[in-house]
Amino acid sequence: MSYDWKPFSSKQLDVIDGFDSFINILEGSVRSGKTIAANVAWLYFVLTNPYDQFLMSGESTDSLYRNVVKDLVKIVGDRRATYQKSPKGGPQLIFHSGAGDKVCYCRGADKVTSEEAIRGMTIAGWYADEVTLHHETFIKQAINRMSLPGAKAIWTTNPDNPNHFIKKEYIDQAGTKGYRHWHFNLEDNLTLDERYKEELKQAYSGMWYRRFILGQWVIAEGIIYDMFSEEKHVVASLPGSLSRKYVACDYGTGNPTVFLAMGDAGEDTFILSEYYHSGRETGKQKTDTQYREDLEVFLQKNEFEKRTTEIIVDPSAASFIVELQQHGFKVTQAKNDVLDGIRTVANKLDKGYIKIHSSCKETIKEFYGYAWDDKAAERGEDKPLKENDHCMDALRYGIFTRPRKITAGYSAWR
Repeated sequence: MSYDWKPFSSKQLDVIDGFDSFINILEGSVRSGKTIAANVAWLYFVLTNPYDQFLMSGESTDSLYRNVVKDLVKIVGDRRATYQKSPKGGPQLIFHSGAGDKVCYCRGADKVTSEEAIRGMTIAGWYADEVTLHHETFIKQAINRMSLPGAKAIWTTNPDNPNHFIKKEYIDQAGTKGYRHWHFNLEDNLTLDERYKEELKQAYSGMWYRRFILGQWVIAEGIIYDMFSEEKHVVASLPGSLSRKYVACDYGTGNPTVFLAMGDAGEDTFILSEYYHSGRETGKQKTDTQYREDLEVFLQKNEFEKRTTEIIVDPSAASFIVELQQHGFKVTQAKNDVLDGIRTVANKLDKGYIKIHSSCKETIKEFYGYAWDDKAAERGEDKPLKENDHCMDALRYGIFTRPRKITAGYSAWR
């Protein structure tokens, strides 16, 4: 299948023509055309290069394949490109050219130990997808590996915290260090129609709107769900019928354990009732068995069937998960991508798609105290404070583990 080419903007063409510095950085809004420009620039660089060893990295090898590798193979055709998960050398994207094979070693880069997988490499170039999600040790090691004459790196990213080391050490100093830097916005992707742009804008709110739509590097500060209001989100009555019922659980020993009975009705997700027990506050610790018994009572009170109700549990609560499974509960380990989960909850809150019954006092109270960690922000990290977060964690598990689309699907053209 041939690649569906679309017109390039002047900025995309400038990237393709101007990929000539040691480090070349493309950053800005989502869907602004960064990735396709980087892909074409990278392909030309690799296929015309006298050397045959290169590096490609992403947050994980799966995200790298999804965001970049799949399209590169489609562009050149599967006869000229092969992606293989080799036991010798790890995942590789291999381009077959008249000058011989060009091997791009594909690596995940989000952990402090990720750099161990590239030690000893000697490479002529490096493509980093979502570079702000790479660990700093990997970045430093990869730069060290680019020792061949004419070696170049190309990085893509969406905006992040303005204190992030990528912003402070590379983007802000691009001019003085001789790096190339391009800032993209939605208008730099000529393939987006106005209706799609509006749908895309509706998919984000607050800090994420400023980062992903306006392309601004802004700090995460203050109350996380600042769009929450009791007038908009707290209700005194519940719908007569729900399309799906489930329970989200945040488990603690000394910290509180929370169960949230949840249900969907149309676009809305309802928090029907809550269970909240703090061993520290009450002076009474509970065992896994006692919490399991409390959950059985909680299901009965909400008229939820034990056999069919999905229990979405904090994935770190290994012993409690085993306890539930051994007693016939239908358990799902929650997706625990914190920032993506928070963003999903924030979007639904912003649109009024989350309704909390007025009896859920602890959940309502936590909305007012769930805040970003200022000290982490100073280090360039987006993290919630680990306090006033137990109901908020359970809510995130319930919303994000089985998210339902609230906007049109995204185009693959980045």
